[in-house]
Amino acid sequence: GFMDPLRFEVLAGNPTDRQIHDINELLKQLTSNPKLIETSALKKMLDQSGVFVVVITNTEGRSIAMATLAVRSFLLNTSAMIEDVVVDSKYRGIRLGKNIMEHLITMAREKGCSFISLTSHPRRKETNHMYQELGFELIGKIRESNYYRLYL
Repeated sequence: GFMDPLRFEVLAGNPTDRQIHDINELLKQLTSNPKLIETSALKKMLDQSGVFVVVITNTEGRSIAMATLAVRSFLLNTSAMIEDVVVDSKYRGIRLGKNIMEHLITMAREKGCSFISLTSHPRRKETNHMYQELGFELIGKIRESNYYRLYL
């Protein structure tokens, strides 16, 4: 049931066929024009230093939510970006988005990031509201998307 403890998984360099299938199912829900990700592309992405794809799995081991955290270090600071945040439509409204975001925020903090940035389209009302609830500040716009920062 929904009260089961959440299982967070950080995808490793050898994603399973199941994980790739689930990620593509989630990507279809993220954008109206999804680009399916192939095994080789996902491996290449996961091989980058500081890039973490985190999924929440249900009791059957299916990925029902995901997000990507990318940490990068510069000479004067370390910061992170969050991308690809999506929760399976059948599981929306039970705080999985907030849970996965809190998990990524903790990871970024542990990795010494001074801030996290992300973008979200203004038409995603609930999503924008969730980011603001988590403490993200609306800094401005990038094209038509809202640009947020959370200072850690």
